[in-house]
Amino acid sequence: MAKKIFDILPPDERTRNEQKRLIFRSQSKRAGRGFGLFWILLILIGGVFSLCFLYSFRFSRAEIEILPKTERVSFNTEVSIRKDIEEISLMEGVIPGRFIEEEKELSMEFPSSGKVSKKEYARGKIRVYNKYHQSVSLRKNTHFRSDQGKEFYTLKPIRIPANGYLDGVEVVADEPGPEYNIGPSKFSVPKLRRYSQRLFMDVYGESTEPMKGGFLGEVPQVKKEDLKNAEKILLEKLFAQGKESLKENLPQGYILLDDLIKQEVVEKSPLAKAGQELKSFVYKARISSKGFIFKKTDLEEFSYQFIQSQIGDKKIVKGSLDLNYSVEQKDLKEGNVLISLRASAETYSLPDFGQLKEKAKGKSAAEAEYLLEKEEGISRAKIKLFPFWARIVPQNEQKIEIINLLH
Repeated sequence: MAKKIFDILPPDERTRNEQKRLIFRSQSKRAGRGFGLFWILLILIGGVFSLCFLYSFRFSRAEIEILPKTERVSFNTEVSIRKDIEEISLMEGVIPGRFIEEEKELSMEFPSSGKVSKKEYARGKIRVYNKYHQSVSLRKNTHFRSDQGKEFYTLKPIRIPANGYLDGVEVVADEPGPEYNIGPSKFSVPKLRRYSQRLFMDVYGESTEPMKGGFLGEVPQVKKEDLKNAEKILLEKLFAQGKESLKENLPQGYILLDDLIKQEVVEKSPLAKAGQELKSFVYKARISSKGFIFKKTDLEEFSYQFIQSQIGDKKIVKGSLDLNYSVEQKDLKEGNVLISLRASAETYSLPDFGQLKEKAKGKSAAEAEYLLEKEEGISRAKIKLFPFWARIVPQNEQKIEIINLLH
């Protein structure tokens, strides 16, 4: 009998074979997936590079910054500044001007430098009594002697009624000096003793107020030179203050030259006279300050126009203008001034942009910069390419922009 063979593995062997098949299928699947991701990434990277290439080709551009070579030029001319015009005229050589004006007042005290010897006689008033039974008449310059022995005399004749008195009799000291400034005193009339003792006793004087004014020595005095010096000092100070005030209150943007300031004395008065005995005195004055002014921008614009008229097609570098000017003639009454002007500025010639683009297109940034900087009239060139990964200046001139750094 034939022997039957069954393809049946033991359970353990079957399990091991099945696990191998599962592992193989899993590895095969993973290998397939990894191979697919690689191609996807490769396609994406290629697409990005393609897009960048297309973007660079279509949207690339270049900026060329150039710094032209400059030359400073200077020109001399004359400019009239007139109050009767309102606009600049290069053809007529005029710019507008106008007046500003203000007044200023000042008072100052000054010391007196003079000295003078002075003697003053004390004086005052007394009441003269007459107890005699008859009226008594006394001549001018009758002497009265105080109880201190100081003598005074009358300034006019007087008459005292019998048994009465006379008030307000003015007397003056016989000698100058402060020692005659005596207090209230009683006075006798020495000369009456010649006539009778009784008359001498019955007629006398008496003061109720002190005598005043006696002096002997030096006193300060105002001299003519003091007044002249005071006037000079005061006016110099006033003129300086007036000029400074005009400049401080100058409208913004205007120019005021010292030569175009006119100052006049409106009033001056010393509050003293020569010969007065004063330690100090006051001097006061008032002045008028008038200035003829013009706009700085008007002079600059005139200068720009004048320089441009002299240099043809060349350009002026902004901010390079330098001006020097001085007054040649002036008529401040009419408001007409002529100034001498020296104007200088940096100038340059602008190269042909078309030729520059032609030289730069299709070149690398470094090569283009080298070629452009060798061009006459160009001091420096700088090229910027967009997008940032671009390396060549576009061939299309419309994609090239030239920037003048001096504009």
